[in-house]
Amino acid sequence: MRIAAYCRVSTAKEEQLDSLAHQKEFFQAYAQRNGYELVKIYADEGISGTRLQKREQFQALLHDAKDHRFELVVVKDISRFARNTVDFLQSVRALKELGVNTRFLTADMDSLGESEFVLTVFGALAQEESANLSKRVKFGKKLNAQKGRVPRCIYGYDRIDNFTLQINQAEADVVRLIYQMYVEQGLGCRTIAQQLDAWGYGTKQGCGWTPSAVHRILTNPIYCGHHVNHKYEVENYLTGRQRKLLPQEQYHHLRPQWAIVTPEQFEQAQAQRKARSQIQERDGHEVRRRYSACHAFSGLMICQECGRSFCRKTYTYAHTRIYWKCAGNDQGLCENRTKVEENQLLRAIAGYVMQGGPPAGQVEERLVHWALEHRDEGRKAADEWKRLERKEQRYAQLYANEAMTLEDFLEKRREIQARILTLQSLQNKSLLDVQQAQEWVRRQMDWREMTRTDMARLVERITVDGEGEVRVIFCRARGSLPG
Repeated sequence: MRIAAYCRVSTAKEEQLDSLAHQKEFFQAYAQRNGYELVKIYADEGISGTRLQKREQFQALLHDAKDHRFELVVVKDISRFARNTVDFLQSVRALKELGVNTRFLTADMDSLGESEFVLTVFGALAQEESANLSKRVKFGKKLNAQKGRVPRCIYGYDRIDNFTLQINQAEADVVRLIYQMYVEQGLGCRTIAQQLDAWGYGTKQGCGWTPSAVHRILTNPIYCGHHVNHKYEVENYLTGRQRKLLPQEQYHHLRPQWAIVTPEQFEQAQAQRKARSQIQERDGHEVRRRYSACHAFSGLMICQECGRSFCRKTYTYAHTRIYWKCAGNDQGLCENRTKVEENQLLRAIAGYVMQGGPPAGQVEERLVHWALEHRDEGRKAADEWKRLERKEQRYAQLYANEAMTLEDFLEKRREIQARILTLQSLQNKSLLDVQQAQEWVRRQMDWREMTRTDMARLVERITVDGEGEVRVIFCRARGSLPG
């Protein structure tokens, strides 16, 4: 008789995988002992028994059963087959219809020989065992959350034990850079991720940055010294569906020694997130304003009629024409047909600012002076880096001359390497600051090259109504410019 065997372990831990190997050996011995032809052993590693959808090997077993590759499926225990009574009965019935018998060795039962009532009782017992296991796991996680258990892997920190973190200085510099780019420069998560990849910064696992990874850093209060546990809870152990807990149900632990950014910086980032995802209600409908930093006026120009942002359009015939129009009108959702020419708006803003703002020469002089200060910081970091390398060479010479123990040498070397990593981050940041300052000064000479970050420092918002009136509201009480 041709038989197939199925086995499963619910976690991918080493001891569980060892158990899986023993299960495979058991089925091979069982087939030899009974004179069966063992066609294949189907084994799912690290997969829960409460759901069939993600059990690839189990699905492969059902598929091969339709091709009549075997007449009997051998399973050591019902709980290894399924912990969900409904899935258990459906699978047994599906195999029955194909003429395939299922044998559970521990209970000494065959699906073709036993009544379905008996199989249902045993399946229900396996499901109840899974329910009790889920309760125990949930209780253990809740207890650890109350004590302040920390994540196994979190960027910016090194995990000392289950409840202690230590700031990783090199990664902490990147965290501060992310907050600076988001809050001060107005960049989005996708742009920040692309910049970090371009500069060669890796994640904790050494892979590329993603917008979601940047978003997690910007929204996790642990970076300002406020550790929050027990945010989610499994609502249904059979489906694995989770629910987000209310703030009063979560566990809050103040850890000021873990702060990488100040609470004020963290709150500024949250305020930015709220402003960027602002929802307005117009005519009984919610309108979400999409945040963008692609162009100078992205997200700053708002329709007075529907509350949506204006989008940038380019038309080329004999000459290229760039204008802005309501995104709602573009989709047939708004009656505002006003089109704002980009060059005309830039000239109007530039003229207004130049009348009441500082001369361009003073702006350039102040920013260049600021850039030179940051360049000096970068040079200081490079000088200290060279001194540390020389110090490491001296320690190596002392160890070679047996004037220092191996333990002392390794400890000194670790301290030096950690400081070098920090200096490398500072040097990269200083170089970036200088380049940004020089680029900003250059753009002031040509208003057409202003970025969205530059414009947002100057303009709070621009409103446009259906009659063609354009009103520019400036930041820092500069006043407003009617169009």
